[in-house]
Amino acid sequence: MAIVSTKGVYGLTAMVVLAKEFDKNLLQIKDIATKGDIPQNYLEQILVILKKDGFVESIRGANGGYRLAKSSKDINVYEILHTLDCCVSFTDSKTQNNMLTPFWRDIEEKMAALFALNLDELIEFLDNQKENIIYYI
Repeated sequence: MAIVSTKGVYGLTAMVVLAKEFDKNLLQIKDIATKGDIPQNYLEQILVILKKDGFVESIRGANGGYRLAKSSKDINVYEILHTLDCCVSFTDSKTQNNMLTPFWRDIEEKMAALFALNLDELIEFLDNQKENIIYYI
């Protein structure tokens, strides 16, 4: 977990919550926060960023809320984390040593490959993990 910030974890969690509700009603911030165990004030800031970059859309009003702006199959984990600036991009040309540029590019490409799954694949992975849990009493 060391490579993903709290913002990334919360943002990705919110996107999973929204993806699970994709064909249902809009979700209000308080509902997303509750389902994802995310501080509501922090979630509001994260949703602003995700909305600005086209991952979610919001509808105002009493029956308003948030939903994914596109299919969960079309949103991958890396894009979400990259949008939230969650330590997945190392190639800041202002601060890097040119000697290390190939190394940072290689790391960035490997991380992009690791996080390349889309939200549907992530949800399927999480659901499979729940099935493998064994409870002992």
